[in-house]
Amino acid sequence: MLRPHVAGHLYATCSRDQTGKCILSRKEFKTPVHISKPYWNGQSLLLNLMCPTAGMLAGDSADLEIIVEAEASLTLSNPSSLRIHKMDRDSDAKWIQSFRVEKNAFLESNPEWLILQGESAFTQRTTIELAKGAELFFIEAIAPGRIAHNEAFSFRQFRNRLSLRYDGKLALLEKHCVEPSQGTATAWTNELGAPFPFYISILLVSEKLEDNKAFWQAIHELQDTGFRIGSSQLAQSSCWCVKILAQDPIAARKACSAVRSQYYRAIQREAAALRR
Repeated sequence: MLRPHVAGHLYATCSRDQTGKCILSRKEFKTPVHISKPYWNGQSLLLNLMCPTAGMLAGDSADLEIIVEAEASLTLSNPSSLRIHKMDRDSDAKWIQSFRVEKNAFLESNPEWLILQGESAFTQRTTIELAKGAELFFIEAIAPGRIAHNEAFSFRQFRNRLSLRYDGKLALLEKHCVEPSQGTATAWTNELGAPFPFYISILLVSEKLEDNKAFWQAIHELQDTGFRIGSSQLAQSSCWCVKILAQDPIAARKACSAVRSQYYRAIQREAAALRR
């Protein structure tokens, strides 16, 4: 008996009410996506996004639309890894997500690992639009296999497209298709000597970063034997990208946590406790 495909979604809007508290003014979700009860810490609304199933299988899809309205603040966390399972050839799973952050609003998107398991195929498309004055901390964390199963680049295909617009202008467009069997994973290698190169990309947006030399010096001083880290300014001056390549997930998260702490210090905002 064939398993039916699962098509889930999350449509959510974060707004600031008349008392100054951030709330979910819109929420709608469907399996395999589930959300926790929102938690307001006085600074930002924390929303945990969960996938209650074992992961995504052939034909599964998820559609996310997240809006943060003017002056609101949302921290979107995913406390469990998203696993993409083995599937038949000519099939894949899809994750399509869009984020809109309005004037003087803030969004942090901080998921756990996307794990591309052996013989899996996954397509991810991300669209981010920020108004002038909006701030962003956005993570992509990708593991090319399961350590316990000695997997390293045994997935079939990973297609990823990400676009970032700031004040209506394109700041970043990344597109790639990685097929290890075709040799297209050669740029995603690990010079640290371990067989499992863990990759994290972090988008940072804030007008406070434009001329903050101390912040970027602190980022580059994070270099360690367990990971490599680099940064570059994007096409719009308020937008930056930090890349991390680590020999294991512990080293990767250590680097990511340090970047997060430095970022919040630079923009003079209190980081939400992720509660995971």
